[in-house]
Amino acid sequence: MPVVFLAAGPRSVHLYHQAYDEEGLECPPVDERVEEVPLLYPRSFVEAVDAMPGEKVHDYCFMGSLYRSETFEHRDWILDFATRRFTDRSYLLLSEAPAAHVPLGPFDHTGDMDAVFVPKEAPWGPERAFFNPPFYAALRSSQFALCPAGDAPWSMRFFEAIMCRSIPIVSDPSHVGRNQRERSIGYRAYLPDEEHVFDEALVEENRRLFIEHQTLIGGPPP
Repeated sequence: MPVVFLAAGPRSVHLYHQAYDEEGLECPPVDERVEEVPLLYPRSFVEAVDAMPGEKVHDYCFMGSLYRSETFEHRDWILDFATRRFTDRSYLLLSEAPAAHVPLGPFDHTGDMDAVFVPKEAPWGPERAFFNPPFYAALRSSQFALCPAGDAPWSMRFFEAIMCRSIPIVSDPSHVGRNQRERSIGYRAYLPDEEHVFDEALVEENRRLFIEHQTLIGGPPP
């Protein structure tokens, strides 16, 4: 069935269909020009993440693009944050750094292209919904995940961090969803200059909300 999202790309559409396919359900028609819906993740993603080691070996992590012209204005704060707050336990991997990029510290793994998957560079089809193990493993093993906006004031990374039991860090409180339906779910995140305390209760409540509102594991979202 047709899925028309506002402020979401083809990867989101493919994952939405996949969530229904994996439950053996027919995907209903969606038109966000009429009614907002939350993005959905398939059961296989949740189960793959849950099967990964849960030890938090990293304090902070960020994997993704930074220097693209359409995203840099939303993500330039990452450089200052990493310089000030990343430690030997942190993990940084910029997927599209220029040749002149100077490593910011021992935590900077930029250049390790074996761990990189850029959905926008994948063919315009189901390949964009690829589950990239190194990306999710980094989130799963991190206490906090930097979740900057992308070319719009939100990022799928925010939801993926929550699925991986990592606490999101956003530069603006409104970056916890792409529409009011998602922003009203009740997720908790930190701002860059706040004190960052890894709170297991917060992590589990975020994940409970994610399973309830952004998967079909317990049935259709409320």
